[in-house]
Amino acid sequence: MGHAGSRVSVIIPCFNAAEFVAATIESVLRQTRPAAEILAIDDGSTDETLAVLAGFGDRIRVLRKKNGGPATARNVGIRHATGDYLAFLDSDDLWEEDKLARQLAEFEAHPETGLLFSEAWMFREVAGERLPLRRIGYTGDPSFRQLLFGDYIPNSTVIIRRELVEAVGLLNERRELIGVEDYEYWMRIGRHHQLRGLAEPLAWYRIREGNLMGAGEDIDKGLRLAMAALGEIEQADPQIWQDQGVDRARLFARLHLRAGHAWKRRGEWRRWLVHNVAAWRHCHAPRVWRWMVAAALLRRWS
Repeated sequence: MGHAGSRVSVIIPCFNAAEFVAATIESVLRQTRPAAEILAIDDGSTDETLAVLAGFGDRIRVLRKKNGGPATARNVGIRHATGDYLAFLDSDDLWEEDKLARQLAEFEAHPETGLLFSEAWMFREVAGERLPLRRIGYTGDPSFRQLLFGDYIPNSTVIIRRELVEAVGLLNERRELIGVEDYEYWMRIGRHHQLRGLAEPLAWYRIREGNLMGAGEDIDKGLRLAMAALGEIEQADPQIWQDQGVDRARLFARLHLRAGHAWKRRGEWRRWLVHNVAAWRHCHAPRVWRWMVAAALLRRWS
């Protein structure tokens, strides 16, 4: 299973992933710079996931656990991983064949980097063909401060140095964070370690029924989870807002206005109003009022 000269452990949490996980693993096995090991962690699946994983024989390591959510599965993988680098991959996503080669070269060129990610393609599979929808991942200013405004790091593109686990710890396993446990982890890493992004899509993020976050269509759930992740970071370090020069009340108001604007575009005016009221309760600043007007009038606003 291992390959000489490789230093990457690939961690794939799996829950009822029988339909897609084979393609996911094949995309790792096709890497031009092979991984040292592939760890597939079954999180209490009730479908044929284990049978599919067994078909790969000794090319992968299969670890089994009771269902507990993706953070618990990733943490099992981290504990068992032996590589110098840890790469995260969801069980229905795909990698470009040169992903590891490109990212390891970037790590070698920039040894100060702690977490490296890239852009990705959101896609749907139609009749066996990938239909690209849009590119995701913001690489212009990959900083902790920017993460406070939203998660711009596609999970299945991330590689971290192993030593970061010693400094930052494992992923937060609170069930209230399922869906944003990765976002909370990126913020903990980015608080004290350098983030770096590659402005090219090296992975494919699958949109399907049953995704934890899907295409972002559950607007209120997305807002609630983002604010929960921010709350965890704030609780650990109440000085983040002052240190980063970010107005907390204004940020939370803007998050509500974004959600309201998304509901407005769907014609859900009652929900639009609910979020506008929530934004005003967070912050009465004139700028927030101007945002309200702009969000109400413009078709595109963020």
